[in-house]
Amino acid sequence: MPSGTKKKVAAVVAALAVAGFLGAFLLSMALGAYGTGGQMSLLLVLGLYALVILAVIAGVVLAMVQRLREIEGGEEEDAKKY
Repeated sequence: MPSGTKKKVAAVVAALAVAGFLGAFLLSMALGAYGTGGQMSLLLVLGLYALVILAVIAGVVLAMVQRLREIEGGEEEDAKKY
């Protein structure tokens, strides 16, 4: 397996692991809020947490895409010259 392929797989696995962990955390918060009877203050706080978690997941996916482009472009090999 070429070195670039290993690096791509590693980037995707790491991004999926972080996104999966955060998704599971978000799901557990949603399931926890389900049994509270819909108290508005709790739902507001959990909604804000959910927005932050979704933003982090989006950032992780964006970083993964950028990393894959770096690997494709060979920029990593250019940095080894210095």
